[in-house]
Amino acid sequence: MPPRIEPVGPGESDDEKVNEILQESENGWYKDSAYFGAVAHQPRLLKRLVRTFRLFPRSDSIDAETLELMRLRVAAVHGCAYCGTVRTWEVKEAVEPKEDAVFSDRIDTSKLTRREKLAVRVADYMSRDPQEMPDAFFAELSEEYSDEAIIELLLFAGLEVGLDRFCIALRLDTTETSPYPTGLEYPLEREP
Repeated sequence: MPPRIEPVGPGESDDEKVNEILQESENGWYKDSAYFGAVAHQPRLLKRLVRTFRLFPRSDSIDAETLELMRLRVAAVHGCAYCGTVRTWEVKEAVEPKEDAVFSDRIDTSKLTRREKLAVRVADYMSRDPQEMPDAFFAELSEEYSDEAIIELLLFAGLEVGLDRFCIALRLDTTETSPYPTGLEYPLEREP
């Protein structure tokens, strides 16, 4: 199924900074430029969004692997084929053994550290219904994370929920030059 709006490819923009971002996303970040290529139709927004992404993780108590697990949980809950297929390349190998824990209907906490489990639950609540997040869960979060880190987790999850829905609305597909399969089907269906 083709995307509803064709992403801008590396070298196709009149804006050199946009082309740099697209090249970086193709060679590094996700090893795929489709997401940033879709946003590149709004160059100013793309540049600001990339600056925002670079702010995470900010807290010493949150690492990039935990954020990737959160991102994948959001993809699993929403059935986003693009977000469930691409990986943040720099942490791909570290996260791979734990992916199945976040892709099932229920989070498999046996494969996750306590901190990861809590962060993934934040992503799950934010994806489903943040009004269902009980006070007792916040108390658990506070045992492991500072207020600043909790705010970071919530902001990251909120950002990912919105961006996930952006990809779903566009029916975004991976590029032919990426290491991922193309022709993604929505919603994402993963083998049990």
